[in-house]
Amino acid sequence: MVSPKNIVISAQAFPPRTGGKQSLMEGLAAHASAAGAQVNVYTDLKKGDDAYDSAQNKPYQIKRFGGIKPLRQRRVARAVASYAGQNETASIFCDSWRSAEHLPKALDCAVIVYAHGNEYPRGGEADYEAKRARISKALSKVDALIAVSHNTKDRAAPFIPQSCRAEVIHNPIPPAAQASVQEKAYAQALWPRPDKTRCLVLCRLVPLKGVDRAIEAVAAREDCQLVIAGEGEDTVRLRALVVSLGVQDRIIFAGRVEGGGKSALFASADIFMQPGRNVGGHYEGYGLTYLEAGLHGLPSISGDQGGAPEAVLDGQTGLVIDASSQEAVSRALGRLVEDAPLRQKLGEAAKRHALTQLWPKKIDSILGQGRLSQEAAAASLALARAGNYVEDDSAAVSTLIKDKRHD
Repeated sequence: MVSPKNIVISAQAFPPRTGGKQSLMEGLAAHASAAGAQVNVYTDLKKGDDAYDSAQNKPYQIKRFGGIKPLRQRRVARAVASYAGQNETASIFCDSWRSAEHLPKALDCAVIVYAHGNEYPRGGEADYEAKRARISKALSKVDALIAVSHNTKDRAAPFIPQSCRAEVIHNPIPPAAQASVQEKAYAQALWPRPDKTRCLVLCRLVPLKGVDRAIEAVAAREDCQLVIAGEGEDTVRLRALVVSLGVQDRIIFAGRVEGGGKSALFASADIFMQPGRNVGGHYEGYGLTYLEAGLHGLPSISGDQGGAPEAVLDGQTGLVIDASSQEAVSRALGRLVEDAPLRQKLGEAAKRHALTQLWPKKIDSILGQGRLSQEAAAASLALARAGNYVEDDSAAVSTLIKDKRHD
């Protein structure tokens, strides 16, 4: 498939901010550039961003916008639309429907939006109808929606107009960062007990990740230890839980870990735990860290909510359980701790699966969503010509892309 020559990325958050969406947009920018596209990123400006951008030497351009949020969003949208109108822009990629909300309704290029899951409200939530109208209006400007899982696609379905094509493309992962000798030594030193099975949590510390379930399960077993890497709103509660259980000697908080340090930590562990659950209608849209763990040969314990079961293949690359049940989490941990051959079998399969999910293997499918939108418009034009509905016009394809959003 021929890659688009020009990619615009509109993202409300981009590195150095951390998170799944930020990593996804950074990966898209890097790998679209590697595929030969000219890439421009339009995103928010916060303190320290200019220094970060200058130090990174990225193969793409980053344009940041400050100011209060409503005005900032409109400034970004105007800049994206202006660039699209002045350049041979094949595709605009938005990190969510919010980044498409203020785009003009008629652009001479394909607009693709990512859907992650929790940004789409459930029926019965407060102001559901108002939110549904707002999201549907934003998606009326969009040619294609990429859902990160089948679960996310189903959740977004009530908001997607007929003019918008919806596809599922599981998020890719980058190759593992190289760990330095110092990072490897630091990771090894985190584990307090060399004789105990090494369990790892590495994620944003929020309730839906189920870190409390992992703590309880490890605390109940004298043959296990746990390192928790990450930061978030649930940190204070989780630290208090560890103290209340009296297991500070074998459950360690490592804080935020990135790059080679993350690779070293994965490589030093035996089991990855992220038993996520549904908390107030919020749950995992997919789960990149399961795949990152798999890349290092780790089997995972995941919850059965949201898109997590699409990232962890139950009985093949890990164990998928009802993580609302502490008993189920503890039982799954017991299986992996007590059955070393099973742990090795699942870990080897997890690595094979993760290797199929790397960015270089998926970038063509992602960039192809813009190409498909252009081809669909061209096919419609051909049918119209065959039926003598339109005159031969060099701008007809662009007109069709624009007009379909008015239907």
